[in-house]
Amino acid sequence: MTLHRSYTTLQWAALSLLALTGSARATDLEGRGVHYFASASGCPLPEVNTHAEMCNRIGLDDQATTAAVDTSSYQIHFNNARSYGKKTIVGDVLLQGSALDEAGRRVPVSVHLILSKSGDSWSVSSHAHTPVKGAFSAVRIDPYLVDVPAASGRRVLVSFEQATKLVSDPALAARLSSHLVQVRDNRGAKPGDPDITITLGAGKVAKPVMRARLHSDPPSAGNAGALLAHGTWSFELEALTGKIPNQVVQRELFLYGLSDHPLLKPLMKRGFAARDKLTIGAVHGQGYLRYGDQQQAFAGAGNAAAAFLQQSFIGLVLGNQLAAGDALAR
Repeated sequence: MTLHRSYTTLQWAALSLLALTGSARATDLEGRGVHYFASASGCPLPEVNTHAEMCNRIGLDDQATTAAVDTSSYQIHFNNARSYGKKTIVGDVLLQGSALDEAGRRVPVSVHLILSKSGDSWSVSSHAHTPVKGAFSAVRIDPYLVDVPAASGRRVLVSFEQATKLVSDPALAARLSSHLVQVRDNRGAKPGDPDITITLGAGKVAKPVMRARLHSDPPSAGNAGALLAHGTWSFELEALTGKIPNQVVQRELFLYGLSDHPLLKPLMKRGFAARDKLTIGAVHGQGYLRYGDQQQAFAGAGNAAAAFLQQSFIGLVLGNQLAAGDALAR
């Protein structure tokens, strides 16, 4: 813990010094939508990122929510004057970075903060996305502080130390991830396309909820970015239950730019039924979107898949498997 605190203190000091020597970069965000800003701590799968280092993310879920992002002082200020009759998600923050896993490999990690309001009161739920299980050390994540309005001024919802603890604290990571979310590699010991099943719960009460596959033809060898831009590939999500909450499905489609696509109106309205499949893919770089037995051309297929691979927990696991395959190919 002492070594971790020393590391994070030095990292914060270094990034703060960098901020003091550069120009201030404050950005005001408003309107329902997804906004990206720079990560000084790196991006997962940088070769598929169409926005260079712009892989940190803020989602604003409605018109009442605004955010001010100051990349020089590492502060994010949320505002929303609306009162809500029930607990409602109003925005989120995704901070990207990396950490050393138990084998000493540096792997991509991210911290996801989901902000809600009930009445006039703010709350936050937070968790880490990691592509492998186990303890992590030497966490690199930009030292952002996230605050909201309070009667006495501003209230800090998440500090840098709290964010890094989500990744580095083994007990917390076990409680939030290992006992709640299980990942099964469907390839077993054999090489092949990334293919995982996500299970919720532990032991006898564990329930499979989603299967995710990333297929390429021929099998991916080399740059994943070139594959998504010009290759033949498909990214498939298959619901293994009809009990995935509709609001979860709706928000995921919103975050990855799919909520307004005409083909997905039924999915936005009723959510996934068991065995429903959603596929984003391309044939020689020509994108398509498939839901059920309907398929339409989709020019944004590569961007949507790249966003999902970099920013979601499922995508991070698949992307790590894809990157490992690329490394073996080279």
